[in-house]
Amino acid sequence: MLTYDLKVGYSCNNRCKHCVIADSSDKLADNNINIDLTTEECLKQIDDQVKNGINKIVLTGGEVTIRKDFDTLINKCVENNLSITIQTNGRRLNNDFILNSIKDVDDIKFVVALHGAKSNTHDTITCVKGSFDETCKGISAIIDYKKILILKVVISKINAEELPDIVTLANSLGVKYICFAFPHGQGNARKNFEEVIPKYSYLQPILDKVVSNSIKYKINIEFEAIPFCILHKYMHLVGELKYLKSEEICSQVHEEVFDWNEIRHSIKRKGDNCQKCALYSICEGPWSEYVEAFGSDELKPIIVSEEQKNKILEALKQFTF
Repeated sequence: MLTYDLKVGYSCNNRCKHCVIADSSDKLADNNINIDLTTEECLKQIDDQVKNGINKIVLTGGEVTIRKDFDTLINKCVENNLSITIQTNGRRLNNDFILNSIKDVDDIKFVVALHGAKSNTHDTITCVKGSFDETCKGISAIIDYKKILILKVVISKINAEELPDIVTLANSLGVKYICFAFPHGQGNARKNFEEVIPKYSYLQPILDKVVSNSIKYKINIEFEAIPFCILHKYMHLVGELKYLKSEEICSQVHEEVFDWNEIRHSIKRKGDNCQKCALYSICEGPWSEYVEAFGSDELKPIIVSEEQKNKILEALKQFTF
């Protein structure tokens, strides 16, 4: 399956402290280039990638639900029989225009950003008061429409202690899937590095509680950008396992299309000892900025026999979110 990640623009109604696109958006604005694609540009990209054989499309931004042409983009994807994923902060998902645009679409799912179990925490991260309540209402609306919804939680120092409670909140909202993503130290996350980026060693006991709650509530979870050795007890929850069975191409606004799998590997880094690890061939390591800031001493090679290694690799390749 081939997925195209269409970044429709950088405009957003949140201002998240961990947002990685701030650099790209500022670069365009500084050069007096529109930070958003026009409707025609979006439709052309969809046409071009359909010709290239895509089966799935991710509509992302910025924030795609603030666009007046949201329904036009959805209809275009449906006309081309594409499986649709909407990446959104969820604040406008309770809006009639949005709901009417998606209510009759069967092959669609939503990845909704929720960054706290409490309004103060979430709103502190998004820098928009009231965003937590709007996002929760949006989540409830999509669940009521019986659409697939995945929570996307960007882990940070600000919300780390609340991560287990986010699982509890997800259960109360009727959510059955959560992706916990470690922040990438670019854009706003680079500007706010000290405030945002935690160390893996600090997170480990918290992640134990996250997993425990996910089992309690029968919620499927995964962790992105956290290596196998950090998640040693829960290696099957490493989110990058899904890329072993898929191809994904992407583009930034007004930039060339690129292979996400290839680029992702190039902006991550492994430690000096990682070559000894049984999972070296499928592990991507942390984001490069993490290693630059904290080193790689936390990364401990997983040492097993060759037979055990092959069994582990084969078993892990069966897991996808």
